[in-house]
Amino acid sequence: MTGTFTILRAAAFALVCVAAGAFAVTPARAQAPAEGPLELHFSHIGSEGTLYYISAEEYARRVEAMSRGRIRIVLHPKSGLGGDAEVLKKMLKNEVDISIIGTPMSNVAGEFGVFEMPFLVRNRTHVRQFRDRIMKQYLHQAANAKGYQLLAMWELGFRHVLNNKRPVEGPGTLKGLKLRVPKGEWRIKMFKAYGVEPFPVEFKDVYAGIQRGELDGIESTLDLIYGANIHQVQQYLTLSYHLYTPGFLIMPKDRFQALPTSVRAILTKVGLEMQEWVLDKGERMDAEIVQKMGLKTNEADRLAFTIQSLTIYKEYAQVPAQKALIKLIFESDVNPLAIDALRGRGSFAAGAGSKGDDVRADDAGTDAKNSWAPR
Repeated sequence: MTGTFTILRAAAFALVCVAAGAFAVTPARAQAPAEGPLELHFSHIGSEGTLYYISAEEYARRVEAMSRGRIRIVLHPKSGLGGDAEVLKKMLKNEVDISIIGTPMSNVAGEFGVFEMPFLVRNRTHVRQFRDRIMKQYLHQAANAKGYQLLAMWELGFRHVLNNKRPVEGPGTLKGLKLRVPKGEWRIKMFKAYGVEPFPVEFKDVYAGIQRGELDGIESTLDLIYGANIHQVQQYLTLSYHLYTPGFLIMPKDRFQALPTSVRAILTKVGLEMQEWVLDKGERMDAEIVQKMGLKTNEADRLAFTIQSLTIYKEYAQVPAQKALIKLIFESDVNPLAIDALRGRGSFAAGAGSKGDDVRADDAGTDAKNSWAPR
């Protein structure tokens, strides 16, 4: 009986102490609200209406839905947490959780530089033929070795040239132009080989740079150019398809591995499921934007540019793994680019002077819907 009484007294004393605030409990813990959703901060350089922006919004929506509200993706568009180069550094300090990175991944690991080889990727049908193999065999491991987790391979799209001076037909007509290019080693080398004066400034500074006369133009994807209104200060659009730039959905490796298994599964599953969605969206957007820009439009001599680019291929292929990557992508195409170029194929936007409108049966795919897509 005495023991029971003692226990009851102790319990009563404890209740009084809690009410009086006598227990040594920190204010933060005592007043902490119920645990909310896990927040992950997603930074990218895209403005509203770009494929970056739309893809990030869709990813956030799908992740929240699949997790039933347990995961919340907080979006920071328009370089809200810094440009690509800065975000890559912040990721290694666990200051940014997720991002879509394009060209600067070629500075992270040489394997990503394969997408800096001119005219190697012919169209989105071609992308579908090598995407899974290249990720599994090369890119996942390359990213991990540098401290990043590759979740999926989306796209930024095919790249084109805009400028204020003249239509770009071949390498000779690029000579002397001051073009903004991303901060990628191989991109800078490529345009120097064409006689261009490359300016690797941040994308957000391009519009003002053109207005001040510091830049003549830019090479980039159509949606980024249109979303930043750069077309408003340009006269000529050359649909060149000189490069295809994937958008790599990445996280810091340590941050990713520290997450619960169920969270990692959702983040990865949604990213992979969206790969096809992003390709289809990118194709539709390109078709619409070409018409909306209303610039003087022409097509480039892709064969002349390819020949001029051979020195870039030779240098990149000196590393055996990088040579194997070129081979993987080139041989995955059922209609190799070299054949297309020799035949003079490659029609573009309506009114741009298409050289041919025949589409071969084995070139079926989403790109076949657009008469201007590279064949």
